[in-house]
Amino acid sequence: MNVQEDDVGSYSQVPIGALPGAVLRIAPDGRILDLNKSAARLDACLEVGIPLIECLGEADQPELGWRLGGSGTLPETDHELEVRISDRLYRLTFARTTCPDGSRFVQLADITDYRQLSERVAVNEQRFRSLFSQNPYAVCSMDLEGRLVEMNHCTEELTGYPESQLCEYHWENLVDQRDREAARECLEAALSGIPCSYRCRVQRHSGRTALVQVTYIPILVNGEVTGVFGVARDKTERYRLEESRRLLQACMSQIHDVIIITETDPLDPPGPRIVYVNEGVERMTGYRPDEVLGQTPRIFQGPDTDRAALKRIRAALERREPIKEVLVNYCKDGVPFWNEIEIVPIPASGENGRAYFAAVQRDITETKRREAELRHSQEELRQLSRAQEGVLEQERRRLARDLHDELGQTLTALKLNLGLAVDQVEELSREHRKHLVNTIESVDDAVEKVREISANLRPPMLDDLGFEAAAEWLLSKWAEREGLDVSWHTESAENGSLQSEVATALYRILQECMTNISRHSRATSVRVRYRETETTANLEIRDNGVGFDPAASGHQGSGLLGIRERVAMLGGELTVESASGRGVRILINLPRGSRTDD
Repeated sequence: MNVQEDDVGSYSQVPIGALPGAVLRIAPDGRILDLNKSAARLDACLEVGIPLIECLGEADQPELGWRLGGSGTLPETDHELEVRISDRLYRLTFARTTCPDGSRFVQLADITDYRQLSERVAVNEQRFRSLFSQNPYAVCSMDLEGRLVEMNHCTEELTGYPESQLCEYHWENLVDQRDREAARECLEAALSGIPCSYRCRVQRHSGRTALVQVTYIPILVNGEVTGVFGVARDKTERYRLEESRRLLQACMSQIHDVIIITETDPLDPPGPRIVYVNEGVERMTGYRPDEVLGQTPRIFQGPDTDRAALKRIRAALERREPIKEVLVNYCKDGVPFWNEIEIVPIPASGENGRAYFAAVQRDITETKRREAELRHSQEELRQLSRAQEGVLEQERRRLARDLHDELGQTLTALKLNLGLAVDQVEELSREHRKHLVNTIESVDDAVEKVREISANLRPPMLDDLGFEAAAEWLLSKWAEREGLDVSWHTESAENGSLQSEVATALYRILQECMTNISRHSRATSVRVRYRETETTANLEIRDNGVGFDPAASGHQGSGLLGIRERVAMLGGELTVESASGRGVRILINLPRGSRTDD
């Protein structure tokens, strides 16, 4: 009860015990002059004659003293005071005017429970407000028509619209036309008291579309639905990642190669555990993915797995470097297969992220088989070519010998007979004698041509004196015929007596190189260096011509291919170095082999 100013006169005539509520009458000095039973029951310290100020806590005493010290009418806002008496909280309501004797009526109301309840309500209100305003998702409240009433800042971020503009919108206006029916059905369910959720596309203010998961929660007041809370979570990135993951998973499952992801430690046995493997592992090895997960890649190794390759892999993994190796692994049933493995490190994402190794494994058993067949076929072709080359050289030797011995001797005899005719037949006229002399000169030219043809087919000195003598003779002929500056330098362990098929191959290679220089290089100088050891024969040919790009098409003519094939047949090495405008350097390294023709 509030003691009103208009009641003072009547209260002064009414015993205090008849007044409703807990009422005190306080003297100007603060003493309790009188109190009714309700006031006495509030606290034992409230007794007649006791100064009221002594019953209050220290913090409330100055305020009470100010009010009791005043006289006349209290201001409208100063007639109530909250004080603590013992462990309870009370509201003191003063009569705004004093009684004729200067005393003042004060009503006491225990507000301890009320204040505690109010504080709890305030805390709950703040909690609710924090849940609403500080929610990381877009949260809004809607009326029964679905219009936006209130929203947090995340709603503004999601939609791109300011709150002042959103309050004018119906939620469906933000939803893509294709998803509005689902939004409407979900709103109707929430208005009937059933929470529900749906996924929709929201049109942002920027024009871009966001994929959003929306949950509607009915707002209940006294059991009645008065509105709907909407919680919208932007799942655009998540859906994009899920779709990417789905596509990646579908792609990985169809890839024939095996893709394995392992931890990085430990590299010592048993090795890093496998944390992912695609379905290709079953097609390649017979192991199901669930049989491999948690195991280590050592599960595929066996007795024929190359230990040197494993050491190289271990060293690369320790350095966290990519590596590619080919080795033998084993299927679940023990069948070996050739496995091409490429391993790359996957660095950790962030300070607390984990690093991994990713390996792509490919079964190249069939490729290896075909390579072996191809090598075997190539070796057979080389052996055939080598045999044919030997037959060709034998035929050249025979033709050269026949030309030199048979035709050369015949022409020489013809020349001698013609000479005798000129010297001994006196009846010849001067004109006939002149014709015979001219014929003798022609026979001399024919003899030289036969000798040159014979030498070109196969110089006898190649068989008699070895490669060095034949090479020196060949270079001198080229220098004389082409006008080239040709230098020849040799370093031989045994006077360059190489006479085997290696000597023949070197001679033919030198012959082909000089032909190419003459036809294509426009060189003016050629440097040839030959070095012969107990095990190898090395020939270097260098010119100062226009050069070429070895990688460009059109420069792999039959001459260079023939040289390459000759070197391959003898198990040697060929190096070709050139560049446009920088001449050509050809280096041949052949094992010496035997010293006699095969």
